[in-house]
Amino acid sequence: MTAALLDEFKDAMSALAGGVCVVTALDDDGTPRGYAATSVTSVSMRPPLLLVCQAKTSSSYDVFSRCSRFGVNVLAAEQTELAALFATPGADRFGNTGFEPGEEGTLLHPDALAAIECRRRETVDAGDHGLLLGEVRAATTRPGDPLVYHGRRYQRTRPV
Repeated sequence: MTAALLDEFKDAMSALAGGVCVVTALDDDGTPRGYAATSVTSVSMRPPLLLVCQAKTSSSYDVFSRCSRFGVNVLAAEQTELAALFATPGADRFGNTGFEPGEEGTLLHPDALAAIECRRRETVDAGDHGLLLGEVRAATTRPGDPLVYHGRRYQRTRPV
């Protein structure tokens, strides 16, 4: 792939708005790990499956590629600072941020629009990313407006 094509592809993908999520898991020592993601999608209703993408260069990739459980927190529009924190390499992501254990033991944020707990089914190799496929074990929602990432910045939705 040429540098020009890569730049064009990045520009094209920045035109695709994505909901901002924080994905969480515990490492082998029980230490919380997490990252911000916009590549999250439902895969199946029966059984309920979702897919999350993660760069293999992420410091937590090994944890997520083999964890037994993970959580997906769909962020609300007012959670921009939380999203930015989880997108910052080396940041203290869990200090005083309010995450709590869910029914399945994953870390969930009480202010998230949706909190989804999954058991990892498999991790699929996909170029420079891994595709984390999870079976939904529990989910909660609350009303509110979502935080979206579009044009390389956080935004709010508005009715058309």
